Amino acid sequence: MRNGSGHAAAPSTSRLASAQIIGTTIEWYDFFIYGTASALVFNRVFFPELSPLIGTLLSLATFAAGFLARPFGAIVFGHFGDRIGRKRTLVVTLLLMGGATVAVGLLPSYAMVGATAPVLLLLLRIVQGMAVGGEWGGAALIGIEHAAPRRRTLFGAFAQLGSPLGLLLATLVFLVVTTGSDGWLQSWGWRIPFLASVLLIPVGLVIRQKIHESPDFAAKNVQAPASLPVAAVLRQDWRRVLVGVGAFSGVFVTYYLLTTFTLVYATETLGMSTSLTLPTNLVAAVSEGLFVLVGALLAPRFGARRVAAVSAVGLLVWAFPAFALVGTERSLLLYAGVAVSMAFVGAAYGVLAAEVALLFSPEVRYTGASLCYGVAGSIGGITPSISTYLLDRTGSTTSVALLTAVIAALMAGACFALPRGGAEGPAAAPEQPAASGTHAL
Repeated sequence: MRNGSGHAAAPSTSRLASAQIIGTTIEWYDFFIYGTASALVFNRVFFPELSPLIGTLLSLATFAAGFLARPFGAIVFGHFGDRIGRKRTLVVTLLLMGGATVAVGLLPSYAMVGATAPVLLLLLRIVQGMAVGGEWGGAALIGIEHAAPRRRTLFGAFAQLGSPLGLLLATLVFLVVTTGSDGWLQSWGWRIPFLASVLLIPVGLVIRQKIHESPDFAAKNVQAPASLPVAAVLRQDWRRVLVGVGAFSGVFVTYYLLTTFTLVYATETLGMSTSLTLPTNLVAAVSEGLFVLVGALLAPRFGARRVAAVSAVGLLVWAFPAFALVGTERSLLLYAGVAVSMAFVGAAYGVLAAEVALLFSPEVRYTGASLCYGVAGSIGGITPSISTYLLDRTGSTTSVALLTAVIAALMAGACFALPRGGAEGPAAAPEQPAASGTHAL
């Protein structure tokens, strides 16, 4: 649809928001069902010859492999997102993620093909990780770059809502399949959430096909695009990358410890039933989703930088009480500990999409923002495995809480290093040509 000047009309707020939210919800649903299955099922399906602890460690290691693949996905898909466009790249990442997820649901178990099964599982997890590494940057930018300057934080938050909604959907599906017998769950029940992804892929594709390419990408194509965006980012913007990684790191570390490690700890170590531990992720999803919006709405008044920094300090202060509540073996206290942690996570997560993305110029923005997100996600993704090892060595979650607090402190420092004003301030002023829409740093 075009306006009177012959230019493509700007898409409506509802269309942009739905393209961001529904697309990222589908991607994160695919990603989170793997995390839930790795905590509850995969140790027995793919590593049955090993002790429960070692099987769980290896299961979580395949989970972590997806995170280690994220920076590579950020580089590969960031390259194409900066050179051929955000929209087309997002379609590819959605298909790649959906295909890998369905394939996991069709995998033979260790009992069927032996060691080939966990190898195939690992390879598909790497594909998932690369897809997510390329997905987030495009989903965030397609909203941020369409939005008016004063609304960029809000539109960045729309992409972030896919995370809690995907977690909520994944947990609900697993709650249904775990109502069957343990034998049924180990044989076929766990496959249903993965195979169900085939029904979601067409929805995401239809929605993403209806959005326009972002105006910032269209405008930057007037200039010569960077031949190798990742080289330009690492050469010119490495300080911005460090700030972006640091700002996101505490979010991811806390998130994956509270949604994956906590499931393993409460189920395997404390002996709590899955009917009590799985709702933890429902609590986490609701708390995070609510505070993603709270953070985005507070940003225009208090500044996104301040919202993120205060949230990081909250994660630091709450680290030890959170794990103390988890260790009580009382479900309501477990839920309370997770809910407060995820409130701080959500508030920071909601504002950081625009803050980090706008550190980079449009020519390399997809690559730069994705790299920050992917590297921070890798740090967060390996912490459940590290924490499971620390728990085995020390017999206590004190070391895990200490790890969480240290990362939160680093996050606070990075958030204070973000430019003052951020997406709600300088971006509202006329851009300087040399900066190409970036914050000074």
